[in-house]
Amino acid sequence: MLPVSTIIIDHTLSRIVLLKEAVESVLNSTQLPEEIIIVLDLNKQDFEVYKNELNDLLSSYRANIKIFQNQHQSGPAGARNYGISLAKNDWIAFLDSDDLWHPKKLEFQWKFLQKRPFLVATHTKELWLKNNKIVPTPKKLESGTGKFFVEAIRRCLISMSSVIIKKSIILTLQGFDEKLKAAEDYDFWIRFLIHYPIALTPNIDNQIPTIKRSGGWKQTSQTRNLDVYRLYSLLKIYHKFYDLLSDFERYHLIHQIRLKKQIVLEQRKKYQFSKEIEEIFKEIESDLNHFG
Repeated sequence: MLPVSTIIIDHTLSRIVLLKEAVESVLNSTQLPEEIIIVLDLNKQDFEVYKNELNDLLSSYRANIKIFQNQHQSGPAGARNYGISLAKNDWIAFLDSDDLWHPKKLEFQWKFLQKRPFLVATHTKELWLKNNKIVPTPKKLESGTGKFFVEAIRRCLISMSSVIIKKSIILTLQGFDEKLKAAEDYDFWIRFLIHYPIALTPNIDNQIPTIKRSGGWKQTSQTRNLDVYRLYSLLKIYHKFYDLLSDFERYHLIHQIRLKKQIVLEQRKKYQFSKEIEEIFKEIESDLNHFG
C-alpha cells in the first residue's frame, strides 16, 4: 500500500451509484492507498442511508476505509477540510464522487513523485465524459505544469480529482475557504500557485489517468453566479498576497478583478442573487469602487 490518504466527498443522496463507482475505481487500483476517507456532507438520516449502501459494497474489499458525516454540511470546502483533519498520511489524493481513476493512476503518480522529491503536488490530465460520451477538452482548459498563477486566475486549471498533494502544504495554506459553497478549488489553487509549482504527471500508456464525469446530476461547478465567488477570491489575493506577486502577475490580477467586477454587476442587474451569493457580494461590494 502507498502512504497516501485518499479523500472522497459527496453531498447529495441522489449520487449513491456514482459514489460507489468512484470508490470502486480506487479499490481496483494496482496499488491501494493506506486509507480511504469518505466524507458525506449530508444530514443524519441521509448519511445512514448512504452508509448502509456503502457498507454492502465495501464489505468485500480488504482496505482501510472509513466513512464520516460532515455534520456542519459546509459544502465541498468543509468536507475536504474535515477529511484532511482525519488523514493520517502526509500525502493526500482527492476524488470527487462523480469522477473516476485509471487503475494505475495512483501507482504511476506516486512513482512520478518519488523521482522528484522537490515537488509538493502533482496533477494529471482529465478525460471528460458527458452522459458517458467523450467530450473534447477545450484548449484553454488543458492542464499545465509549473507556477502558472496568471493562467489560473482566468479559469480553474487543476482538477481536485487528479491531485496528490502534501497535507502539510494544505495546512500551511489554511485549507479550503468554507465561505465558498462553490469555486473553493479555484480559490485554493490560486493561493497555492503564488508559493509553489505543480507538476503534470504524464498519461499512462497514452491513457488519461483521471476521468471527469457529468450528466443529469447536480454539480457545484454549475452554481449560478460562480463569478461572485471568484471575484471574492481575487480580492483576497489582492489584499493578502499582492506584495508577493511580480509586476506581471499584479497587472493580470487587477485586470481579472476588473473583468469579474463587470460580469458580476451585469448579473446582479438581470436577476436576484441567492442569499449565500448576496452575502459574499455584500462583503466585497465596497472593494469594487477601487477598480474602475
